[in-house]
Amino acid sequence: MKKQRLNLCLFLLIGVLLLAAGTVAAQEKVLVPNFTVTDSSGESVSLSDYRGKVVVLNFWASWCPPCRAEMGELQKLHDELVESGDAVLLMLNQIDGQRETTASGTEYLKKNNYTMRNLFDYGQVSFAIFGVPGLPTTVVIDEEGYLASYVVGPTTLKTVSRMIEEAR
Repeated sequence: MKKQRLNLCLFLLIGVLLLAAGTVAAQEKVLVPNFTVTDSSGESVSLSDYRGKVVVLNFWASWCPPCRAEMGELQKLHDELVESGDAVLLMLNQIDGQRETTASGTEYLKKNNYTMRNLFDYGQVSFAIFGVPGLPTTVVIDEEGYLASYVVGPTTLKTVSRMIEEAR
């Protein structure tokens, strides 16, 4: 029971931190709870798989105009990160089965030649953990698994690159 309360408090704290608009550095060190989502081949992927690396999470959906507007910048970021190996970008496609489906997310990325790693969050668990107020939202987690910063709304390569540097 105590552990459930602690997890609930952590979830609420992360959610409150994400409610502010703009790029915000985390005011307190909050360890991000582990969660598991699915990749395009049906394999489970956990946040803990990336411990030791700075992780950039981008919450998005194919029907979201601001999400689509930032995709080119995120592709450039992905290309830079693949080359440097310093951090990883994970696209968290919020699947609700109606407005957003696995097919719609995959088709959008393929049609536009985007190669970022897309993960499907069927139960919108990651969305709930971070208390994401809207799409798109970008979260940066440091190498130890702590929330470093986030931005609500569309972002740029320059902004996320700065967030990654600050997370190191």
